[in-house]
Amino acid sequence: MSSTFRTRVASPSSFTNGPVAGGRFVAIGIDFGTTYCGVSWALSDNPDVIHEVTEWPAEFHLNSREDQVPTQLDLATGKWGYEVTSQMKPIKWFKLLLLKDADIVRDEIKSSHHLDDARKQIEARGLTPTKAVAMYLEKLWSHTYAQLASRLDVDNMPLRVAITVPAIWPPYAEQAMREAADMAKITVVRDIGNTTLELVQEPEAAALSIFLDRRDLPEIQPQESFVVCDAGGGTVDVISYTVRSITPFRIGECVKGDGKLSGAYKVDEAFAAYLKWETKLKLDSLSTSEHNVFVTKEWEMGAKRSFTGNPDPPKFFMTPPTKAIGKMDRFRGKGEFSISREAMTGFFDKSLTGIRTLISDQIKGVEKETGRKPKKILLVGGLGGSQYIYNQLELQYPKTILRPLRPWSAVAHGAVIRLLQDKMSNQTNLSHSQRTMISRIPEVVTRKARYSYGILCDKAIATLTDYDRLLDKVKLDPEGVQVAPRMDWYLNKGDEVSKKSPKLIGYQQFAKAANVPEKCVFIIRYSQSDPPPKRQDASVAELCRIECEWDRPFSEWKVIGGSGSGWRKHDDLTLAMRFGGQPKWTIKVGANETEHDVKVEYSS
Repeated sequence: MSSTFRTRVASPSSFTNGPVAGGRFVAIGIDFGTTYCGVSWALSDNPDVIHEVTEWPAEFHLNSREDQVPTQLDLATGKWGYEVTSQMKPIKWFKLLLLKDADIVRDEIKSSHHLDDARKQIEARGLTPTKAVAMYLEKLWSHTYAQLASRLDVDNMPLRVAITVPAIWPPYAEQAMREAADMAKITVVRDIGNTTLELVQEPEAAALSIFLDRRDLPEIQPQESFVVCDAGGGTVDVISYTVRSITPFRIGECVKGDGKLSGAYKVDEAFAAYLKWETKLKLDSLSTSEHNVFVTKEWEMGAKRSFTGNPDPPKFFMTPPTKAIGKMDRFRGKGEFSISREAMTGFFDKSLTGIRTLISDQIKGVEKETGRKPKKILLVGGLGGSQYIYNQLELQYPKTILRPLRPWSAVAHGAVIRLLQDKMSNQTNLSHSQRTMISRIPEVVTRKARYSYGILCDKAIATLTDYDRLLDKVKLDPEGVQVAPRMDWYLNKGDEVSKKSPKLIGYQQFAKAANVPEKCVFIIRYSQSDPPPKRQDASVAELCRIECEWDRPFSEWKVIGGSGSGWRKHDDLTLAMRFGGQPKWTIKVGANETEHDVKVEYSS
């Protein structure tokens, strides 16, 4: 192709983040968890009142008013959530299948019953994990829309949607979630306008919810830092923030988010292994229905939720179905079995070990960054609601652990808060009461980059201090300069990025009349390596392609090398990246003083 990029310096003053008019909308936050999902929403007219979606479709109307719904889908019948009965064989944990096997690093996860069963069922029906997620999301969204329609004129209101994702998810998994949302018709074109979709990291959403609930506590003061631990069913995510100001309420990321696959599933897997190897139960004799009822009633709703780690009770008794008990035990009247407190502790410690490591690393990071310990540790998530987990962390960090007022809906609430703050803060037509309420909603104004972001471009070898004739492929550019392809990293892993001031990078593009690209195209690459490589190697992957219109015809591009060369140059291109938990891209082309709308196509 007869076109090439070369970088140039861009001026930050050429980009503005000016106010926009905007209007009323509905903000919807979806906490798509490994084991449970929750949905919250708010009207921009009344941003300080956040509602939960409930009244879930349910068999026998049980649990329909819960804040969350189980992340389970029966592929044979299409039943989901609370509709799933004990006779069905639903897929569970299928959210984790959006990760490649290489990123599910632990063998016990790869070979777990729930994950293995979900994988086999999905493949047997010729589906993909993304399609399975989409099928569940479509049902969740259909119910959410129906609930909104019963309370609002939702057909005539713009919708702003955020779905939460783990902090440790790589870009390809986030893209799979976007694709699933599209398949689920969340972003379908409506007469009122397109529904926007954003992805929000789970620990950030949790932090926003807790900070809003706790903003009037005396410990919430400028320069104080807080560690957030979101212990869910699949992942445990951590992140730390420092309070920048109270009015307006602004916080900045202090230590970048991290996480492990150390959620409540590890507790469940340890219990399942105990049943198989440490008891004499004949589990194979049970039907699917009998097994599911036993595990749900005796374990999930019983021993697991009541365990605190206290000396009393010393044992937890469970009553399995009669046919799972051996003949001799039935003859002797042994209709139940017990699990010792020590064994229960072992189950929970499978997850607690990972939680402690993540929190410890965050505390060290906060001390290194600020010179003092964090003020509090904010504990959220389903596993975070365990009294045993709370007690153990409180012993390790006395008078430091705080839990949210609404533990089950904290993450979905936080996603709504992010949407309200992002979409309303720059609107010019807000009432005085709306502006007052927005100023009280916490806003993340700085973040830490989880990856390095950049482009592959041509650099003059005369400027390279480490030029290597074997590694660098030299060519002559249209201006007669010897250049070699190099990575230009304009944001490095761990760098702090301001929400208000974008990271900028400028380009030049060369082309001939016969091969002028139809669109102005930028390819953004990322790397997990620290520091990132100077040349493109195996650690560099494509994040997305960005397109926008040229601002002038090719005939008006600058002629180079004489009119007979055929080469022309556009040297007034600037790409800006704002970082709202994930990159947000805008482009300035030529003399245009405003930022272009761009098409962003993420790589799978």
